Amino acid sequence: MKAKRYPMTFNDLMEIERISSPAVHPGGELIAFTRTKHDQKENKVNSTIMLLDITDGSIRELTPGDSKDASAIWSPDGKQLAFTSDRGGSQQLWILPFEAGGEAGRLTDGEGGVSSPVWSPDGGRIAFARSIVISPHWDGNAERIEGEDKEKRKLARTYGLINELSSARVETSLLYRHWDHWRDMKRSHVFIVDLETRKTNDVTPGDADVPPISLGGSQDFQFSPDGKELVYVKNPDEVVAVSTNNSVFIRKLEGIKAPGEPVRISHNDALELDPRYSPDGRYIAYLGGEKPGYEADRARIKIYERGTGKTRILTGGFDRSASEPVWSEDGSRLYFLAADMGYMSIYSVDMEGNVRQHTSKTFNSNIRVAPGGKLLVSRESMTRPADLFLLDPGSGQEPDLELRGKEEKIEAVKVEKLTSFGDGIGKKVELNDPEEFWYTGADDDPVHGFLIKPPAFDPKKKWPTLLVIHGGPQSAFFNHFHYRWNPQLFASEGYVVLELNPRGSTGYGQEFTDQISGDWGGRCYEDIMKGLEHAILKYPFIDGNRIGALGASFGGFMINWIAGHTDRFKVLVSHDGIFNQETMSYMTEELWFDIWEHKGMPHDDHSSFLRYSPHMHVQNFRTPMMVIQGEMDFRCPVSEGVSLFTALQVMKVPSKFLYLPDEGHWVLKPANSQVWYSEIHDFIKEHI
Repeated sequence: MKAKRYPMTFNDLMEIERISSPAVHPGGELIAFTRTKHDQKENKVNSTIMLLDITDGSIRELTPGDSKDASAIWSPDGKQLAFTSDRGGSQQLWILPFEAGGEAGRLTDGEGGVSSPVWSPDGGRIAFARSIVISPHWDGNAERIEGEDKEKRKLARTYGLINELSSARVETSLLYRHWDHWRDMKRSHVFIVDLETRKTNDVTPGDADVPPISLGGSQDFQFSPDGKELVYVKNPDEVVAVSTNNSVFIRKLEGIKAPGEPVRISHNDALELDPRYSPDGRYIAYLGGEKPGYEADRARIKIYERGTGKTRILTGGFDRSASEPVWSEDGSRLYFLAADMGYMSIYSVDMEGNVRQHTSKTFNSNIRVAPGGKLLVSRESMTRPADLFLLDPGSGQEPDLELRGKEEKIEAVKVEKLTSFGDGIGKKVELNDPEEFWYTGADDDPVHGFLIKPPAFDPKKKWPTLLVIHGGPQSAFFNHFHYRWNPQLFASEGYVVLELNPRGSTGYGQEFTDQISGDWGGRCYEDIMKGLEHAILKYPFIDGNRIGALGASFGGFMINWIAGHTDRFKVLVSHDGIFNQETMSYMTEELWFDIWEHKGMPHDDHSSFLRYSPHMHVQNFRTPMMVIQGEMDFRCPVSEGVSLFTALQVMKVPSKFLYLPDEGHWVLKPANSQVWYSEIHDFIKEHI
C-alpha cells in the first residue's frame, strides 16, 4: 500500500541533500560534485566531495567527514583531484591522488584561506583566490602574535592601534564593510602554487580585489590554454563603492611569477565578468554591459581576438542577459544560460552571432561541457530539488523571446538524469506543481506569475492566500527549489501562494527590467496590485478577504510601501526592507546601486529619495506587520528595520520585531531559519 504523503515541514526542508559545483573528469565518465547537509542538532552546515560514475550510476563519498569540502577540480590528466577544505582550520587547498589512491594531503597553508581554484593546463600549478591584509601596520606574520585574544591582537595590529586589546576599527575610505562582514583592510588576490615545490606567489598584487568584491561571475580568473597567461577581472577604480567598472585584464606568467604589467582588454567602464579562453587560445569571451554604474544592465557575450586586439559583441540582438558562458569542445560556439520567463534556459551562440535556444520551461544551472559534445547541468523545479542531468543539446532552434510566448516546450535532443537527490522529498511530502498565468499590468503590458496550491487542495473551498514579492528589484521568481523562501513550505500551512514577476523582473526583456529604476512605487506597485486582483477573479477558490503579503530586500521595501498605500491585506511581513530611502543611501555599502536608481545621492537630489520612501507615509500604516532584521545586514542596514518597527509601534499598529543578531541579508544558520519560518507562520495565522 502506498504511503500517504503529508504537508512539508521545516525538518523535511533541512533533510534535503543539496548538490552543487559539478566537475567533469577529462575522460567523461566520472563527475565530482559537492553535497551539502544541514545539521539541525549541531546548528551547522557540512559539505562533502562526492563521485558519480556515469557508466553504472554509482555514487560514493570521496571526502567523508564533518568538514566543509568544496570546489573540486580535476587535474588535466585526471589523475588528481583538488578541492578546498576547512579541516584543521581555515579553508585550504587539498590534493587527492585519485588514480594512485591514498589519502588527501594539504597543499597550502597560511592566512587568508583558499577559494575558486583553477588548474593550469600543464598540471603543475593551481591558481586560487586568497584574502590578504593591505595595511602599512601589518607585516603578515600571525605567528608572531603571542598571548590570548590573538584575533583581536591581529586586528589591532592591522589598524595600528596603540592598545592591542582594543576592538576598535579605524577606517579612512570606502568600501570598508560588505554584505555581512567588515573587510578589516583585506583584499582578494590571485595566487599560484607550484605543486612540486609548494611555493606560492601573489600574481595580482596591489590595493585592489581580484576577483572583484562584488558583481563577479562564476569564475573570474583562468589560465590560457598554453599556461603562459592569466586572464582575470578587477575593478581598477579608486573608490569601488561607487563603481561597477569590473574590467578584464591579462598578464603574462612564468611559472608562478607574473613579470611585467597587466594589460586591460575591456575599456567601456561598464560591468564585465566571466572571461573564458577559447580551446585554441585565439579568443577570450566574456560578459559585458554597456551602461557604467548599472549593475542590472544586459550582460552581452563579447569576444576579444588576441591576435588583433579587437572586440565585438556576439549577442547584441539577443534581448536577454547571459550567464555562465562555456566554450564548446571544438570552439565553434559558446553555450550559456539566460533567465527566460520564470525559467533558466540554455542557449548557444556561434562566432557569427547566431543564437540558438536548446531548452525552455526548465530551470538549469552549473552548466559544464562534457566530452562528446554533451552538456552537464543541474536541474530543479519548485517540486524537485536539484539533480545532475546530461544533455545532448542538438542544434537548437530560433529563440522565442515573445512575452506570453509559445507554450510548447523546447528540449535538448537527449536528456539523461544522473542523480536522484531530489526524488526523496516528493515521495513522502505532497508538493503541487506551480500553475503559470499571465495578466495585464501597468501600461497594458503582459506580466507573468506563478500560483502554488496547498496540500489536500479542494477547489470548492475558499483558501487564504499569501502574495510573495521578490527582491532585487532586478531579479525574478523562477520555477526552482528555493530554501530561504520556499513557496511549498508556505503552502503547506494551508495557503494558496502567489509569486508575481512585475516591472524590474529579469527574463522578460531588458526594457521591462530597466523600467523599475526611479519608479519603485509606480508601475511595479501597479503590476503587483493588478496581479492580485487578476488572480482573485481567475481563481474562485482564493478568498479575497484573507490575503497576506511577504517580501525581503526590495520585496521588503514593497511591503513597507504597501503599508502606506492600501488596506487590501490582512497581514504583512517585511524582511530587511528599505524604510527610509535617505538613511539607507548613507548606511548601505554598495553606493553605486542608489546612485543609479536615484541619479545621485540625497545631497544631489533630495526629492528623488522622498518620492518613493515608505517613511513618508507612516500616518497611513494600519495593517498588522511583522518586521525581520539581521544585525549584520550591511546592504539594507539594521537602522531600517528598527525604524520601521518603531513607526509601527508609534502608530499603535499590531506588530512584531524578529531581530537576528548573527545574520546578514539572508538567514543561513539552521536554528535561525527554523525560528524565522515558525515566527512568520504564527504571526500570519494570528491575523489572517
